[in-house]
Amino acid sequence: MKNFKVLLTLFLLFIVSCSESMKSNSSTNYLEPSTPLILISIDGFRWDYFNKTDTPNFDRIINNGIQAEGLKTVYPSKTFPNHISIITGNYPSNHGIISNYFYDPSFDEYYYIGAGSVAAQDGKWIQAEPIWVTVEKQLKRAMIMFWPMSDAEIEGIRPSEYYVYSDSPTNISRMEQLLKWLDLEGTNRPTFLASYFSIVDTIGHRYGPNSQEVVDSIKDVDDAIGHLLDGLDKRGLMNEVNLVIVSDHGMVDTPADQIINIADYINLDDVVTIGGGPFMEIRPNGNDIETIYQQLQNIEHTQVYKKDDFPAKFNYSNNDRIEPIIFIANEGWSIQKPGRNPSPGSHGYDPDYKSMDGIFIARGPAFKENFKGPVIQNIHLYEMMCSLMNINPAQNDGSLDETKVFLKQN
Repeated sequence: MKNFKVLLTLFLLFIVSCSESMKSNSSTNYLEPSTPLILISIDGFRWDYFNKTDTPNFDRIINNGIQAEGLKTVYPSKTFPNHISIITGNYPSNHGIISNYFYDPSFDEYYYIGAGSVAAQDGKWIQAEPIWVTVEKQLKRAMIMFWPMSDAEIEGIRPSEYYVYSDSPTNISRMEQLLKWLDLEGTNRPTFLASYFSIVDTIGHRYGPNSQEVVDSIKDVDDAIGHLLDGLDKRGLMNEVNLVIVSDHGMVDTPADQIINIADYINLDDVVTIGGGPFMEIRPNGNDIETIYQQLQNIEHTQVYKKDDFPAKFNYSNNDRIEPIIFIANEGWSIQKPGRNPSPGSHGYDPDYKSMDGIFIARGPAFKENFKGPVIQNIHLYEMMCSLMNINPAQNDGSLDETKVFLKQN
């Protein structure tokens, strides 16, 4: 009896553990699914990384589908702002996730990212509708094996199935989960599926974008994509599913000898600083914005702006979470506090730098074959994806017209 109780306890703990990692909704009466759309993000995969090594599985997509010359980021070219722009079609000032780390004056709280982030799992922070909410509202299923904020309840809605973010699952296992979801039948089958790889970004930061380690990480992700393609082929789904692969931003070398020490120009006791590296946002402790602004004028390799004067091309001013002063570095330079050094690779710079471009490749019944198209901005993908799934988009800043060049029916 004692052994039975031990086994029962272990079994219950296993069930609890599984429920903590994968969650599901089951009470909605769903409609028949549309042609499935798979969206995969490869964090930090720069537009030209395909040229660094052989990528036979990416080539299987590109040769039978489309490739943009690049996917232009929104500002700032950071992970969460761009992932949320991709799945809402909005600029960060409109969807609210203005950076990976920021302060909200109405909440009097800081938003931050990372495995286990309470803020990133709280839907109160997002101010626009993600595509999985759009899908679920229209009685089709969304199932997500990691995407920034996909484990948050937003507008009272969650994906039909989703995973709380963890670094543990392998890239192959993430693809295997997508295939398992595609094996579901009838109204249990998802219309929208998504997943996310972090490895290329992690390695790019650690070793720089031109390192052998980045080449190795590209090969690892190519292998995982190959597992997905083989699984689709085995199921006879290769031409029955639309597959879109994107990245959120690129990467550039950030040498340790290209540092702007912020303490050389302002007294840090007089301000609150948010961020560092490619840019730093600054909030004076008092109301003396002008003094701090003037102290940061004419510093080599930088530009400084008041929030209201930030260049219109950035679409980055109309949100209370943006601080009064925005101090930005030129490509490859880093703004740091004393004692801080940049990682060998970074991103977050002006999206007009080509090094910040990500990727957009796709294949499936909706896409042209062996077609190379222009650079597009990532806010336009939401409208395209809604069109592919035959659902009505929510309010957004994008346009379907910008992506029609890649589609068979344009």
